[in-house]
Amino acid sequence: MPGTFLLVGKPGSGKTTTACTLEHPTLIIDVDCKAEGMANLYPLVAEKLVEIIPIRIPLVSEKLSDRALHPQKGITIQPRGYLAIVDLLNEILEDNEGKYERFRTIVLDSITRTTEHMKRLLIYLKSSGAFGESKKKKDDITDDMNWPSWGSYLSNLEELFTEACQLSGKNLICTVHEETRTEHDKFTDTTVILGYWPMIHGQMREKVSGYFNEVYYMLVEGGKGKPTNYFCRTRGNKIDAHSSFKDIPDVVEADLGKVMEKYGGWNK
Repeated sequence: MPGTFLLVGKPGSGKTTTACTLEHPTLIIDVDCKAEGMANLYPLVAEKLVEIIPIRIPLVSEKLSDRALHPQKGITIQPRGYLAIVDLLNEILEDNEGKYERFRTIVLDSITRTTEHMKRLLIYLKSSGAFGESKKKKDDITDDMNWPSWGSYLSNLEELFTEACQLSGKNLICTVHEETRTEHDKFTDTTVILGYWPMIHGQMREKVSGYFNEVYYMLVEGGKGKPTNYFCRTRGNKIDAHSSFKDIPDVVEADLGKVMEKYGGWNK
């Protein structure tokens, strides 16, 4: 049975590499535009086990100098990145011509950059240069969760994950960057880690894991002269990880094919 996976981790923690350890052929929707430059994927691409579609679309089309000099002017040219991503996903889901039939695994890499594209589109649609509206001054930039576009942000993501996770007959793997939530205790002058979460704004930060059967946090061990090893945490303190597999340990090797074979009853 195909599975849905969410891989959460810091840059360099092995998310993309781990996403390429499941059933091949694998198609990577490379929103981060990094997969093509990963040397460890070259053999898989050469053998046509992995195909990469980079989303080489800027967040905004205006000159960066114009955006820097006029931050409150708003975006004047409609951003195309988010629409390109969801149009490609719809094309894969519908696949009327069988163009994507051969792929066994679809990877969206990453959700973090996808939301950045979506926010630029919402900024454009609101004709404002700030993602939020201040209650004090109109030109302040704040994180006002009551601002109407936060509702559009949430509903777009709900629709995206609902559709993507219903991909028939294929594995779906999404990657997302990790965000550490902390709190400073002024009395003891210490910083306490509250938890590790997917780097997504708003309510979706706590909701996103519910769309996936398997939610793993990437763990890296070694370095500084020692061999680097990559693992997945399937549960643990202060992380929102879970698994549908019975008897899966808290930490497993970062190889989804082996995980499926050993704990999911799936044979390559």
